[in-house]
Amino acid sequence: MPLHSDRTMFAGRQVLLIDRHQPTRKVRARVMRSRGVEVHTVEDLADARVVWEPNFYDLVLLDVRRYLAGEALEFYERIKEASPRERFAFLVGPPAYLSLSWPAEVNAGVASSRGGGDIAKRFVAVT
Repeated sequence: MPLHSDRTMFAGRQVLLIDRHQPTRKVRARVMRSRGVEVHTVEDLADARVVWEPNFYDLVLLDVRRYLAGEALEFYERIKEASPRERFAFLVGPPAYLSLSWPAEVNAGVASSRGGGDIAKRFVAVT
């Protein structure tokens, strides 16, 4: 699909991206913005609670790799209770699919992460 079609399809969408790791947060936001998505980025759940509004975001993306399962699930449940139709996705692995050439600091973080499969299994039940 051509880039202009992607841009048209996603233009004007509102996404809240919660990711503690700045390099991956920047890459994810840059890719979505290149498709016309308005991306609000925050570093942690405390900041997300401040900026989140019911029925405002089309999608909330939460990188759960740096949170205890209970923290992430509690945040998800609060959002779904207040805004049941809001879409929510758990990011459970490194965003290697977004770029063919990663900055060195991102590669180092991806190489050192372990347990991605276990994290995915814990969160699959709520999606």
